[in-house]
Amino acid sequence: MNKALVPVRDLTDSDQNQAVLDVASALVEDRVAAERAVASHGPAVAAEANAAARSRLRLGKLTGPVHLTVVWAMYGETGRMAPRAEHPHGEDFVRAKVRQLDWLTGGLPGVTWSIIAVDDGCRDQPSSADLMTKIVAAEGYPSEGHRGVAVLRLADVIGGDISISPAFDQLTSTDQSRKGGSILAGMAAAVRTGPAGASGTGRHVVCYTDADLSANLAQLGSLAAPIVAGDKVVGALGQRYGIEGAVLVRADGPVTEPQSTGGKPDKIIILFRHFVRALLIPSLAHVLDTQAGFKAFDGAALGPALGQMTSFNETFDVELLIRLAQLYGPRSLVLEPIVFTEDFAATNFPSVEPGSRHLAMIHQVVELYDRLVAPTAPAVGEAADLLTLIRTLDLDDYVTLIDRLRAEDRDDPTLFDRRWPVRHFRDILRR
Repeated sequence: MNKALVPVRDLTDSDQNQAVLDVASALVEDRVAAERAVASHGPAVAAEANAAARSRLRLGKLTGPVHLTVVWAMYGETGRMAPRAEHPHGEDFVRAKVRQLDWLTGGLPGVTWSIIAVDDGCRDQPSSADLMTKIVAAEGYPSEGHRGVAVLRLADVIGGDISISPAFDQLTSTDQSRKGGSILAGMAAAVRTGPAGASGTGRHVVCYTDADLSANLAQLGSLAAPIVAGDKVVGALGQRYGIEGAVLVRADGPVTEPQSTGGKPDKIIILFRHFVRALLIPSLAHVLDTQAGFKAFDGAALGPALGQMTSFNETFDVELLIRLAQLYGPRSLVLEPIVFTEDFAATNFPSVEPGSRHLAMIHQVVELYDRLVAPTAPAVGEAADLLTLIRTLDLDDYVTLIDRLRAEDRDDPTLFDRRWPVRHFRDILRR
């Protein structure tokens, strides 16, 4: 294999995954070790180790007890769950995530953790739930309490008698969920469980992430810190790009802004979607990366929002953030930079050309606006004009619009602050 094509951060490499934690341990004790880390392991490992070390230091300053519950959904994950020796895309992510959490919390007696993974109706044989259950038994992980690892099946939750939200309770099949149902079921189970300390007291932070290793859980201390340290923050949202300190690890190495967004072939698609969301859902205008799969919430504050949830597809992230902003205010949601590695091995990247899937995301934003924002804060002025335009935007119009905005982009350095006049859109579409 041409070495130039090998990812600089290989999530299937167990030695490299362990090197991140080893380097982070050295950094916690000696910041000068950062230069040696770059020389020994390269900039991608060094960036991830730096983020882990910063997370550990922030977690260590919190007053406990603190319990961290990590939730993820699983569908078709049996390949990545296996070690690389058993599957070419294998990340051995269950054992790796446990090691990351053990590293993060080791030596901090006031901090405990648990995991809840939810099978979203996986059709693999064995299913994701079956394989993970086998791994949990082989490793001897407890099923509850500190270091507890639980495996749920969304089908069992749907068929059970525990209420999550009126809309969730109407689900009859896992076919009605696109990841969102499993994440909500896992977080609801976490909220019911509560802190796992001996006294049953303390702060409970509930995090959801992706099943792969793209976001190292050793960074969770940085998400927990603003939630536990104050009483006004209910959510800390990991950001892969758009803010200072965020690092996106691509196949050719780690990048930060303006390269993170400015170098994306689908830059205009992303910026246009953020523009629409910022105008129609002002409470989330400050959230640049709503879809990042690494978010943490105060467990006590999360419960009321879960009870209102109606989305179980790709929009569940945005609805959850809207619900929390409505309950506790937009400033209760803070942004935290993370190091995020694009999963080069097993991910099917969506097209970078404007298409029906991208237009559907725009229409989903409008649908959320209609249901959750319009009844109390209807759009006015430029936002109302944009809304009228978007409602009549078909696929041909959307492709024309994005292609023209790309052609006009040239060297414009403005990223997420970019605001186009709606009149300009109308001129492009000759309306």
